[in-house]
Amino acid sequence: MATVLEEYEAIHKELRQEGSIRTDYPPSPSEVLWNKKIMTMRREELEKLKTFRLKRIVKWAWDHVEFYRKFWKSKGFEPDMIKDWRDVIKIPVLRKDELRKDLQQNPPFGSIFVPELAKRIRFVGATSGSTGLPTFQGWGALELDYFEEAQARYLWTFAEVKPTKVYANYLNMSGFYSWGPPLVETAMWRCGATAIAGGGETYFNWKNRHNLIFKLWKVDVFATTPWLHRLIGEEALLEGWETPFKVLLLHGGAAAENTKKKLFKVHPNAKLAISVWGTTDGHMAIEVPGLDGQLVIWEDMEIFDVVDPKTDESVSEGERGELIATLLNHFTMPLIRYSLGDYVKNEFLTDPDPKYGITHMRFAEPVPGRVEWMFTVKGKLLLPIYIEDAINEIQDTTGMFNILVYDNQMDKLKIRIETRRNEVDANYDREAREILANKIGISPNDIEIEWVKPGQTVWTGYKLQVFLDQRKKK
Repeated sequence: MATVLEEYEAIHKELRQEGSIRTDYPPSPSEVLWNKKIMTMRREELEKLKTFRLKRIVKWAWDHVEFYRKFWKSKGFEPDMIKDWRDVIKIPVLRKDELRKDLQQNPPFGSIFVPELAKRIRFVGATSGSTGLPTFQGWGALELDYFEEAQARYLWTFAEVKPTKVYANYLNMSGFYSWGPPLVETAMWRCGATAIAGGGETYFNWKNRHNLIFKLWKVDVFATTPWLHRLIGEEALLEGWETPFKVLLLHGGAAAENTKKKLFKVHPNAKLAISVWGTTDGHMAIEVPGLDGQLVIWEDMEIFDVVDPKTDESVSEGERGELIATLLNHFTMPLIRYSLGDYVKNEFLTDPDPKYGITHMRFAEPVPGRVEWMFTVKGKLLLPIYIEDAINEIQDTTGMFNILVYDNQMDKLKIRIETRRNEVDANYDREAREILANKIGISPNDIEIEWVKPGQTVWTGYKLQVFLDQRKKK
């Protein structure tokens, strides 16, 4: 009988041999798609594959992971209830507080790890811990290999990251962040490109050094948050030089429509801006060029569904709810029906995209933000991305802002906005409130703006803190 490690290694070998993970790289630059076999797989075959992999990961978790056996038994779930990938909704939703409880009781990683594989982790990832105790993820050889494959698919196909191209990664290079050097740079090497691991969190302290790198290395593809993209572009114009970037990869938050327009103005050499949604633990969806706001999901990698966050029941098609995800190839630390906390519309498109013929499903609209970022003003449900879109229409702003959330049901929208004007008069303030009000559907009298100078909004590393929670903790 095979050991757990032997079974794990056999699955890894199978994934490589069947072509789910490409092993002959870099490809010829003439190849348009990184992995044509998988990316254009017929829907019928893709759904069979999802069913097979869902059954496999559920059985694996039941057989090898103490956490899932206990959790699922307490909820009345057993693996034989899964007959088809659509049965994923029968699996109990797993939330972060359950992981934290398990981690505290069974440090350092909790009982959600497969014990035999926990000793062979190649990379440890962790959430920021901004809402409590950080949760950790362990990546073994299989998980690393598959995630690098998933990264290479969009980098090569959408962003033209190929031999002779220079890619600069200005995401987080520290703090156990999985999209940093351990994975994204390795995906660069698969593509044959030159990788610069800059680190967005160091930009503010090493600004001159980073700007020099951009100019000297003629960076082709630049990856960071929409806000740092804009800040760098505007500072370059103020200093009298142009950024060399041809492709902008927008990570860390959905980019509003007007934000993209501003980015093209401050980055005059950019021809393409692509939204990249993802999580530290390895979930991702990538905007398909030419299909604004439609983010493709690699369905051989994970299954998404959408629930009402109050009841955990599936929402109807077209309704909005909380995004739930199941990673199909994470065996060291399975994440099955795990709540990601993002607020999305339950509408997915399955027709092949017209440019590449990719058959994997796409979000019908962007992922606007996290469930906990939802707030109300005079009963109007809002998210930061709606505010951001409006702010970009206000003259002389930098696009940087902080929403001050002081209650669950607010009477006023209180917001801090950066302006380049030395003085803000009543007319400017009134016009700004009217623009915001018209865009988000509330009265100008229900908006209170705190005007600040450039650089005075709150950031955390390379991310603008668009949502400042000032509610009293219970």
